[in-house]
Amino acid sequence: MSQITDVTRIEYICKILFESFQIPVFYMNQHQQIEIEWPSSFIANPLFTETAALLTDITAYADETSLPVIRSTNFLENFLVLRMPRDCSVSGTIIIGPSVYGELSEETKKNLLKDNDVPHKHYEEWKEYYGELPIMNKMRLFHAGMLLHYLVSGEPLEISEVLEHAHALKPKFIPIDNVDMQVSNQRKNTNLHHDHMLEKNIMKHITNGNKKGLLEAHTSFPSDKYGVLSKRSHLRSQKNLAISAITLATRAAIDGGLFWEIAYTLSDFHIQHMEELKEIKQVERAVADALVDFADRVRMNKDQKVSKTVAICQNYIFNHLYEEITLSSLASLAGLNANYLSQLFKKEVGIPISDYIQRERIEEAKKLISLSDTSLSDVCSSLAFNDQSYFTKVFKKFTGVTPKQFRNNKHT
Repeated sequence: MSQITDVTRIEYICKILFESFQIPVFYMNQHQQIEIEWPSSFIANPLFTETAALLTDITAYADETSLPVIRSTNFLENFLVLRMPRDCSVSGTIIIGPSVYGELSEETKKNLLKDNDVPHKHYEEWKEYYGELPIMNKMRLFHAGMLLHYLVSGEPLEISEVLEHAHALKPKFIPIDNVDMQVSNQRKNTNLHHDHMLEKNIMKHITNGNKKGLLEAHTSFPSDKYGVLSKRSHLRSQKNLAISAITLATRAAIDGGLFWEIAYTLSDFHIQHMEELKEIKQVERAVADALVDFADRVRMNKDQKVSKTVAICQNYIFNHLYEEITLSSLASLAGLNANYLSQLFKKEVGIPISDYIQRERIEEAKKLISLSDTSLSDVCSSLAFNDQSYFTKVFKKFTGVTPKQFRNNKHT
């Protein structure tokens, strides 16, 4: 591949990257001036009146190598930055971005603005800005950087090379010598952490849904062997320990067959609750409640006694109730013939797959009707029912009443 000798080829590279990924692409010369911009209508985030100021800020700390790196802001914007090779006759930097790794919830957006001291009156402006940002996960963004590097230099890169380079750029916050010295002091003073088998024993009871065994193992756990996870506050340290325990419990519950979306959502709620507590005794009670909650839900799930294949299908149905679910898609997921899967599912669950999907959708509809002000027509359409009369028919089949009667009964 011939060397880049003028900005004409850079302009083509920027254009083809923008059209391929639908993400903004810029070229800044060595004087920090934007020479190429795709699209020309790009508007920087509300903190910057000019795009050049934003990009100058992003590239200020870019390393001098010509390998692609990702720069992220406190507002979760991501930019792929590539400096032109030193042996290239054209100097400057190509920037791909901004983008975000995934869709941001309204709560996340509000918390980001709060964390960065952005006045609430600017929320709508930021909301509109976030709505315009393309979504590109981290690995795909790195691959875009590898493509950019090849187009610029003609040299291929391995993803491992790019990731190792990115890791090497991050500062090490804990000097390894300090860790080794701490371990030596703990061994000298026989002030060791707990035996990891005690921890595994607690998680085993969660995986098995054994509440009684869990409570015994948790109560007998030596609290004096806990690590110190905050030097500034004992309460903060206890909260951090509790969060670690909930994280492990989440994985143990998933291993026990609990739907992973339920497990992760439970984890979110318990950790959010933990953060609001003000006293150590409240934290101690809350972590015990969280562990028991996981064990109880695993036990209830195990009562169904279905095979791993059927459990995989049930988990998929749970996560995709708001989408169209077909027997062929479930069969493909399970790696089985559709007719065989249908027979297996009915044998283990007791009802056909189609009835099971309908039942789960009605259970979801009941929650929406009971816990929100969502209109019945919106409940119907969001849960993939063809029309409201059919939705009413199926709802009554499983509940004995119409959706309207169900809502009225809940309000009386």
